[in-house]
Amino acid sequence: MEADQLQALFDRLSVQEKIAQMIQLNGSILSENDVMNTGPMEELGLPQELDVFEIGSIYNINDHQKLKELQTKVLAKSKHKIPMLFMSDVIYGFRTIFPIPLAQAGSYDFELIQQAAKLTAEETYLNGLHVLFSPMLDLARDPRWGRVMESPGEDVYTAKEFAKSIVNGYQGDSETKIPEKHVAACLKHFAAYGAPEAGREYQAVDMSHQRLFNEYLQPYQAAIEAKCELVMTAFNLLNGVPATGNEWLNREILRSRFGFDGVLVSDYAAIKELIPHGYAKDEIDAAKKALIAGVDLDMMTSIYANHLSELVQEPRFMQLLDEAVWRILMLKNKLGLFENPYRGLEEVNTGEILTEKAKEAAVELVEKSCVLLKNNDTLPLVPNQKIAVIGPYGESPLTLGFWASVSGKPQDTVTLKEGLSRHFATDHLMFAKGYNLFDSYDGFGPLKKGMELLNGPIAEEESLMEEAYQISQKADVIVLTFGEQFLESGEGASKAHLQISKKQQRLIKKLHELNKPIIGVLYTGRPLVITDIEKYFDSLLLVWFPGTMGGIGIANLLAGKVSPSARLSMTFPRSEGQLPIYYAQTSTGRPISTSNHSERFVSKYIDESNDPLFKFGAGMSYASFESQLLRSEQKDQFIEINYLVKNRSDVSAETVTHLYLHQEYTSIVQPEKRLVSSQRIYLEANQEKQARINIPISDLAIFDNNGNSWIEEGVYHFYLNVDGLESVTTWEYKQ
Repeated sequence: MEADQLQALFDRLSVQEKIAQMIQLNGSILSENDVMNTGPMEELGLPQELDVFEIGSIYNINDHQKLKELQTKVLAKSKHKIPMLFMSDVIYGFRTIFPIPLAQAGSYDFELIQQAAKLTAEETYLNGLHVLFSPMLDLARDPRWGRVMESPGEDVYTAKEFAKSIVNGYQGDSETKIPEKHVAACLKHFAAYGAPEAGREYQAVDMSHQRLFNEYLQPYQAAIEAKCELVMTAFNLLNGVPATGNEWLNREILRSRFGFDGVLVSDYAAIKELIPHGYAKDEIDAAKKALIAGVDLDMMTSIYANHLSELVQEPRFMQLLDEAVWRILMLKNKLGLFENPYRGLEEVNTGEILTEKAKEAAVELVEKSCVLLKNNDTLPLVPNQKIAVIGPYGESPLTLGFWASVSGKPQDTVTLKEGLSRHFATDHLMFAKGYNLFDSYDGFGPLKKGMELLNGPIAEEESLMEEAYQISQKADVIVLTFGEQFLESGEGASKAHLQISKKQQRLIKKLHELNKPIIGVLYTGRPLVITDIEKYFDSLLLVWFPGTMGGIGIANLLAGKVSPSARLSMTFPRSEGQLPIYYAQTSTGRPISTSNHSERFVSKYIDESNDPLFKFGAGMSYASFESQLLRSEQKDQFIEINYLVKNRSDVSAETVTHLYLHQEYTSIVQPEKRLVSSQRIYLEANQEKQARINIPISDLAIFDNNGNSWIEEGVYHFYLNVDGLESVTTWEYKQ
């Protein structure tokens, strides 16, 4: 629709019709829907005069036939024929479920991540969706918080690159229209939602502005610079003010400083939650503060519906409402909904899912996302070995992770058993559950029977352990699958304790008695504390929640058809007492290794090591690499780093190089190291290659507590990390 036509439509809208555009409801209110609800279940108290077919958007109906029926009703009943926006909690795949974002980020294959996002966009487009509530870009440094699974992890550079990849994959490269087979991205949660006190969901965040600008805001800004169309507010307080009612955050920073001109949507019931936060005295006050803060869409409350009409009696609030409605209409126009309200719903291949292209990309992303944390020459597996695959994940399809249940189907999953059967003779593979993945299915309500069919009946634990022991006796090597089940990570899954269950620990110790090689395959949505059991594994492969094609990708790695190359995107602590723990910490005046103070009076624990169990960036290969920094020099507005990488093995493989930066001295103390670049390099056996990294000088900028940035003169050290080995070069910046 042309601008003048859109303006004419806008001018015809009554106040009530404008308010309706600012309301977002769960699709279950308009259509039968079996998607989980994550917010409070209560009567919304919507006004009787509200025509639900005039509202601006709904979310989490993922059935294309239902969406077409709904849009048809909207167009028939809406006075102005304004199409409805269809949104969904599609976080890391629609029906083709890719590895969780925390896993994807560790691949450092941002082109592949973008390709996966593009394939997700195509799948959702063909199923009638317009907006996806992703990427989640909250830096996460405390694994007690359950939502780390949705995050790209603890590192700023990694999160920024991930942000750009997802937004570009979803939206395509057009700046004026969102092309066919693409959808609008909604970054979340603005801002700093990944740093709740004690890792507890929905809890306050309190941090300095310099940390906020230097670290936590950076990934959001990267997504906005990539032209992300929507932003979702966060549930948390930020320095005493709820993010959803924070005018400074949403107008001064998001809109003025970052230049965001798209739609700002509240998270589930977040406007109403301004009241229990103690920030708004009542519902009309909540409506006022959210509108002043710039929130355009009210998700799943009646606050805007009941109170905006009163507020807009004042001209300044009418102006704010008009601005919000215009942004919503502009989004619908960018999606081409006025010309084609059935966008994606009338294609020859509408409803298409799980294409071969998508499944192939999913396999590749699994292969590049699994992290080899330990290997005492027991991987890869040998073809003629008798292999005992122990643990429920050997045969269970429940490996998609929490958020995949919105649109994914575990029935689509390729299990590890199926994957291994492609590489090893059936009579060389033995399977035993070992322990129950769930102690009961009662909590699944009407889904109880389906869960039992998918995962098998609940059996007596001792008999399961004995069966696993007997089968393992017959094997040459044990592949032990263990970790979390999918409900233990995700929203609302904060944990005080990060160890695996006692029944799993007993099983591991029991199998260790056989004195046979044990290869651990760890399924999880977060870093865990596995310090006490890590010693029992000869090899340890971290597979996260790998998605639909996980069984094939993991089996390819175990069989040595591909070599692991991923790096940890988030630190594994030795104990919960170290939390939060992350690599990019600032220097202390009393460092443990170089301080001249006595042993007691340095920065350390007296009952625990300072070091993590597995640090950020850890990850092994079946090959062996070394590197050499050649030279560094300034060229225009870049620092050019040249280096040599050598494969010192008979195995062809990819490796990930990391380049870290350390400033020798600064007026605002910076992290001891921070990642500034990464590259994936493929080397044939015994091959060497020269490579180059260009670092924009602008990436050296630092922020103060007022949000001012500059680049300081001084000495900069660049550390190249390849295969766990570091080399260093120095560069001096003078203005």
